[in-house]
Amino acid sequence: MMKVNIYAKSANHPRFEEMLMKFATGVLDSGDDAFFSYDDKYYDCDCAVIFGSWKDRPDTHHKVKNEIVNNAKNFIVVETPLIGRGPVSDVMGDNWYRVGLNGFLADTGNFNNKHKSKDRWDIVRKNLNVELKAYNDPGEYIIVVLQLPGDASLRGASIEKWCRNVCIDIRKHTNMPIIIRTPQLTREYNKKWLDEALKVPNVTLEKGTKDNMVPMLEKAHCAVTYSSGFGIDALIHGCPVIAMSPSSFAYEICDNTIDKITKPSRPNRDQLLFNLSYAQWHISEIENGYPWKHLRGLI
Repeated sequence: MMKVNIYAKSANHPRFEEMLMKFATGVLDSGDDAFFSYDDKYYDCDCAVIFGSWKDRPDTHHKVKNEIVNNAKNFIVVETPLIGRGPVSDVMGDNWYRVGLNGFLADTGNFNNKHKSKDRWDIVRKNLNVELKAYNDPGEYIIVVLQLPGDASLRGASIEKWCRNVCIDIRKHTNMPIIIRTPQLTREYNKKWLDEALKVPNVTLEKGTKDNMVPMLEKAHCAVTYSSGFGIDALIHGCPVIAMSPSSFAYEICDNTIDKITKPSRPNRDQLLFNLSYAQWHISEIENGYPWKHLRGLI
């Protein structure tokens, strides 16, 4: 029997605290001990459970998560989904969650999801009404994907400087129009680097929204991303991807350098989606203990 501590204060909103309570129910129903903690200190356990990514910030939820990450033998982090995400907001409204052991990125989390069959992909795509589309051919422009500055998946990288460098590098290979796409959330960016990116010939800036995402992807030649989940959205909608950080879930099957920009790879996406379907779970499955039982054997 394992001792599992679940930390309510790691959540930045009541709906995520409620989700953590359901995770506790799933652990208990699986035959293990679950302790739901409202404390901000780490207590010895076999596995701790937190919600969301962590940053070096004074907010209580970040303090709690840093305490867990720095001290726990093992921890499970519950994050936003990878497939079929809803509109992006400061408090996401999705009822599906990514669940990983000791991390939430492609190169840090263990999702116990290698070489999986298609059974769960069938469940996920039907529930989320996701259709895998054929690749675009030809495309009209290249999308360079901005991310929220300071996002945990950037791990300290400047997304604005990266964007400027990518636009310059693309121009060494093609004169195709470049659209810099901002995230759906409004944030302040480092104006210096973005201004330099926009000085590159035939580069424009477009505000990303949920409504314009699919139409934009359907006409794109390629999307270039650092670590954004947009890379998975692009692949599903038939847009080739260049993913430049190993933390991206698209990195393992896509090109990773700009010298591929004129003829980006169009890899088979099936196995990636089969695997990713075992990295995200519906709230009802969390309450029934499915992701806990799926990861428990790794601890």
